[in-house]
Amino acid sequence: MRLSTKLVIISELVLVLLVFVLLVPVRQQMRQQVIEDMQNELRAIAVTAALQIDGDLHEQMVAEMNPNGDAFQELRNTIGRVMVANGLVPDNIYTFYMGDDDVLHFGVMTQDPFLGDPYDLKPHQAMSLTSGEPYTSELYYDDYGQWISAVAPIRNRAGEVVGLIEVNRRADAYFVRYDYVILLVTVIGLVGLAMSSLLGYFVLRHLIIKPVDAIHQGMVALGNGDFNHTVNVKTRDEFEELAQTLNSLFKQLNVARSIQANFFPKQLPDRPGFRFAARTDPCDATGGDYIDAFNIDDETIAILVADVTGHGLGPSLLMASCRSALHALARNGLEPAELVRQVEVQLESDLTNGRFITMIFGLLKPDGTFTYANAGHAPAMVVKQGRAVRLDSHRPPLGVFIDMAEPQQDTIKLEPGDRVVFTSDGVNEAQNDRNEQFGQDRIEQIIVNAHVDAVGVVRNLQSALDQHIGAAPVHDDITMLCVDRIAVAS
Repeated sequence: MRLSTKLVIISELVLVLLVFVLLVPVRQQMRQQVIEDMQNELRAIAVTAALQIDGDLHEQMVAEMNPNGDAFQELRNTIGRVMVANGLVPDNIYTFYMGDDDVLHFGVMTQDPFLGDPYDLKPHQAMSLTSGEPYTSELYYDDYGQWISAVAPIRNRAGEVVGLIEVNRRADAYFVRYDYVILLVTVIGLVGLAMSSLLGYFVLRHLIIKPVDAIHQGMVALGNGDFNHTVNVKTRDEFEELAQTLNSLFKQLNVARSIQANFFPKQLPDRPGFRFAARTDPCDATGGDYIDAFNIDDETIAILVADVTGHGLGPSLLMASCRSALHALARNGLEPAELVRQVEVQLESDLTNGRFITMIFGLLKPDGTFTYANAGHAPAMVVKQGRAVRLDSHRPPLGVFIDMAEPQQDTIKLEPGDRVVFTSDGVNEAQNDRNEQFGQDRIEQIIVNAHVDAVGVVRNLQSALDQHIGAAPVHDDITMLCVDRIAVAS
């Protein structure tokens, strides 16, 4: 047998193997990833929506049973805002309540009302009503297509579950590209296998094996959550079309990064006597750090930095839930320690399997009074008279459930020339190519410099980090926030 024939046979076997590797392991992984991403997205929307719905008003609406009443209309407006903010359609969001007849009934919806109509209780709805926790369904089918839904309990002021908010979406559109990719890979693989014996090893190598390998790497990157990957195939044939389809998928998934970027403050508070500066850089497409500073009222500014365990898509979704819960509670007049405790209560069902959140949250007053609660967040310091003092922790991180006495917090007074600096552990634990950490001492040396303002502190800290890390990979999200107390001209 000639060597060229052997090479053709080997190349055909390699092609068969590549097609097998592409289709079998990746197919189920891609489909399951789509389902899990939809479940996590809908769960986050349902939990956030439930926090915005007034349970007492929902009870009033059920008692009135009047779709033209004020209670129904106010609740409809609330879920309407949730619908618009999350790109839902009217059929995707509605509430339920359990009637005296032990039958589930429709509550509020944004389309033509069918208040009080019975609905067959689904398992995930029953579990949510029983446990008071949010649940998501598995992929299910009906006459209108494939669906995934999520429910979260609606509670009244007494904490009783008085209804459910449900959001759902059709999964069909999410699977269209997935099915197209699988079909196209199958067709191209079979055609390539048939033509390979005629075209020979050279054509097989340069026109089929290389593009298929590039597409395979793209699918592996997709399975690993690397949404910045680009499949570079310029063959002007079906392989290029397939590469473009994959790149389009990467682009859509990378939208998650843009959505998360919108969670961070676009503009920091501008108050006389204070200067703010902040920066956050996720190490993946999405991150688990959360930084915020916003006005609660005309006098009080809320400031916080939080760090969810790990990084990537999962922690970013947990961070989104944390942000929603915190913004929902921040304007209730709670002290920082109590607010942190209630955020933990809201997220208890999500803080499982070793997940936890470190957080420092504080309230800043015009006279420089800063009252804060520190939940296991170590990189936090106040600079007074050129000396950095670390702000000790008051309690374990959120998700480390340990019985404690009354919630603890502290108050410090910031005088002109003082500053507070918060960072995530991605700053002090950043490593260079010799596995040396940046360290707390370097942070303190930079932040005590009184000759630079808050913006300069953040800039110098980032510059020192970049120099320290060099070409080494970044393994954690990097976040920093600096607040300067400055003198106000009389």
